[in-house]
Amino acid sequence: MTAVDELITLTEGDRNDATGGQLPDEVHTWFDTGEPTTGTAEVPALVRASRALAVAITAAIAVSSFILSFAALSDLARRTGSWTGWLPYLWPGIVDGAIILATMGILATAAYPDQRKNRQFFWAMLGGGALVSVGGNALHATLPATAPLPTALAFAVACVPPAGILGSTHAVQILWRFNPSREMASSQPRRTVEVPVRADHDRGQRWLELAREIHTRGRLTNHSEATLSQALWRLFEVRPQMSLRAIGEEVGVGHHDVIARIRQTATEVVRERPELVPMPVAIEGQPGLAS
Repeated sequence: MTAVDELITLTEGDRNDATGGQLPDEVHTWFDTGEPTTGTAEVPALVRASRALAVAITAAIAVSSFILSFAALSDLARRTGSWTGWLPYLWPGIVDGAIILATMGILATAAYPDQRKNRQFFWAMLGGGALVSVGGNALHATLPATAPLPTALAFAVACVPPAGILGSTHAVQILWRFNPSREMASSQPRRTVEVPVRADHDRGQRWLELAREIHTRGRLTNHSEATLSQALWRLFEVRPQMSLRAIGEEVGVGHHDVIARIRQTATEVVRERPELVPMPVAIEGQPGLAS
């Protein structure tokens, strides 16, 4: 009996048959998602309370810091003499808003090596915003209470709004045009396939029924059945086991997170429909395939 045969006939009632109550190692390897099973992932009460308290403290610090920084920077803008009334209150929003926007850009592009230049722009924007914010607060603390800003400093403060327009519009166009799947698929070189392309296609067909069932359930419908079947073959049949990133590069789905979702979804479907798993066949001259 092969590993897949055992998987197909696996039920709660026959787990203690010829396998001695233990699942085959290959089955464990194929469908091990690396996540704790239900019932073992409960977080202790002390950890949950610590997390909640940490979030509350962080929120309190953030709000307090923003209020104090807002007061100092708005007063600094008022001392330039360029703005009166409520207009100085807009200046802190430009500075701190640029910091938040840059941080979001860094987080959005962090996982994509091809976005290095865009990340450099966001880091420069973050550094510039932080420098203006920290420097402005420090300057406000050292100036006499009612003294106007020197001409040079007033000039620097007045340059912040137009710089904010330029930086924010460029940041928005970067994020607006950024498509993770497309960027990764088009920019990263394909890994050389060690077996013939036709053989890849044929073996992928063995998993087509499982791919169709995944689509029938409304899952992963933004990827074709052929793409799913090719990914499933590489996930569960090719040995030695390939990394998620390598599989993503070969099948052209972009990011390795997509392959992780395919693995998780397939695992859920196979638990209910084990008959969809193809029978493994030994392919002569192709080491690493299940036999």
